[in-house]
Amino acid sequence: MSSVIYRYLDKIQSRQPINFDALIAKLLAAGVARVDISRIFFSKKIRKNSYHVEVLLSAEFDELLMRFRPSDVGGRVGAAIEGNSHRIGVSESLLMFRSFQYRHPAVAVTEAGAWVLPRVLGKVGVIVENLENFLRVDETLPFIAEILAVTISDIELISGSGNQVTNRLNAKMLGLFDRLYCLFDVDIGGLRMFASLTILLHDKPPIFLVPPDVRERLAQSKYALTDQQRQEVIKYQGLSPETDQLIQFMRETSKVLEQETYLGQ
Repeated sequence: MSSVIYRYLDKIQSRQPINFDALIAKLLAAGVARVDISRIFFSKKIRKNSYHVEVLLSAEFDELLMRFRPSDVGGRVGAAIEGNSHRIGVSESLLMFRSFQYRHPAVAVTEAGAWVLPRVLGKVGVIVENLENFLRVDETLPFIAEILAVTISDIELISGSGNQVTNRLNAKMLGLFDRLYCLFDVDIGGLRMFASLTILLHDKPPIFLVPPDVRERLAQSKYALTDQQRQEVIKYQGLSPETDQLIQFMRETSKVLEQETYLGQ
């Protein structure tokens, strides 16, 4: 059964359609809880027995890949022998930091699961999803400091480009900050990452950093939810007061835009 499940997971990773109902049945039979399946995957039916499946929680998906991998050779090395090393998460992790005092990015890495820090870090951690914002430190730091009403020197920027920041190995490192915020893109991708981090850091969850003028920003950007995104965004209601308000603004702004488009035709 493990090899069959893995083939389904591998197709999902390759963005190929699968029979999602069949995968759910096999995962349930293998002991994976239905609630976990709902949290990890989002599916859209294409036709009978064919679904496009997206991964919502990359860290948990990687754990499924490792659990059901067919090779007797473990880890990324075994996956490389099979010709697909990308399906297995790396055994260690790294995070990149930047601050007002230390402008040159510094990297913290794990060695045998233990974190090795490059220097003393700021008290307030802010994970920045957009690489451009991470690089433009002279603009990003004052922007964050004003919203949070904190001293710039207390802020530590953490690069969150891609999904690597949701790696389960990062939980201990991210938990060291007095407060942890997420400066994520105001879209479905940002909500997905925040949901993953909220689960990862359940004992000390992060806070989604929402600009005070976010509703105006959404309106000016002509942001609109697709039908699929309208269904998916409901999954993230209840994560936090900040994201609930954000979701409301996203839905309201999208509705207004649709009405304007219709009236203009």
